[in-house]
Amino acid sequence: MLRSVPLFVGLRYFTAGGRSNLLVSFISMLAIAGMALGVALLIVVLSVMNGFDRELRERILSVVPHIELLHNNGISDWQGQRQLIAGLNHVTEVSPYNQVEGLLYSRQQSKPLRLLGLTGEAMPAGLQALLLEADLSLPGADEMLLSQSLAEDLNVVVGQRLTVIIPAASGGQTSAYSLRLTGIFASHTELDQMLGLASLQQVAEIAGVPGLVQGFRLQVDKQFDARSIGYGLLEQLPYGYGFRDWFQTHGNLYQAIQLSRNMVGLLIFLIVAIAAFNVVSMLMMSVVSKRKDIAVLQTLGLSSDGILRLFLIQGAMIGLFGIALGVALGVAGCYWVADFVGWLELLLNTNFLNTAVYPIDYIPVDLRWSDVAAIVAVAVVLNILATIYPALRASRVAPADELRYDG
Repeated sequence: MLRSVPLFVGLRYFTAGGRSNLLVSFISMLAIAGMALGVALLIVVLSVMNGFDRELRERILSVVPHIELLHNNGISDWQGQRQLIAGLNHVTEVSPYNQVEGLLYSRQQSKPLRLLGLTGEAMPAGLQALLLEADLSLPGADEMLLSQSLAEDLNVVVGQRLTVIIPAASGGQTSAYSLRLTGIFASHTELDQMLGLASLQQVAEIAGVPGLVQGFRLQVDKQFDARSIGYGLLEQLPYGYGFRDWFQTHGNLYQAIQLSRNMVGLLIFLIVAIAAFNVVSMLMMSVVSKRKDIAVLQTLGLSSDGILRLFLIQGAMIGLFGIALGVALGVAGCYWVADFVGWLELLLNTNFLNTAVYPIDYIPVDLRWSDVAAIVAVAVVLNILATIYPALRASRVAPADELRYDG
């Protein structure tokens, strides 16, 4: 019967023990609230950072080439070269392209422009999906498509003619071209800040290489092995090719996401640790306020080990209740955080995420149950560690000293 006493009394202290001491009850509520808030925040923040990582891999890298093969002198027989490259190991998609960088000018305003020339015969799947979303097709001669951010910044509309200014190369002259805007698309990524699309032949003429292709955009089956795959491709291709991979163009973004994930996770983890140590304060106050109760239990036959288990159970119940509440709030928060941020943006008439600063303009969420399990495990361990010292102090209370002056 004595074996069940620690469990019964520990549960009793957890559910009603604080009523006789408002301060202990208040500290207990703070400990539960702190643990719940810390766990919930950690789940939501890690899920959002996982979402950024997922969007980089699945969305941004679907429109950004994993590898760009470049040729020093341009490629005339690009159809044959494309078939050759498509048959090499790890290559899943090959798209010829031309590209120029310059300024887009309209109504006394100008913005940087990266004009990408593609062909409908070998359109990158990621960009093709963007055009299908906007019900657009690749433009023809003297036409172009423009990203939504550029169109809004320049205040241009479909059907308007725009001027593309290409700076002078060494010893050359600055040139200008008039193109008609036939459509507006949005990738919701940082590419929208300067991307325009035109036909392969149109950009070849603007770049001064009519009839040629500057290179190929490649997608590979192992994104994170793009660099080693690129070197392997060069060994199998004719002389004159070079390459750059997505690590060179967007590697800093990936590293920033990983660093932010680790740093934010560490900071929120410290909140959980602080919440766990609030349990120490609560239990110590509980021990002080219940020293006579402890002494009475000992005189009735409850051992020091029983007292130890009693307070371990009380602390564990506080921690488990807080952790369970935090998991529920965190999972619910993952499902509602994107809608909540969207509602705040409408209410405040602002954009918290802008592709001029952030890689995407929306809140992505990727809830992983493995992360939730790891958070719960760490929180439980911290909570158990936090209850050991107060429980040991309670088990060392001397009944004779506490009951000496009671008559």
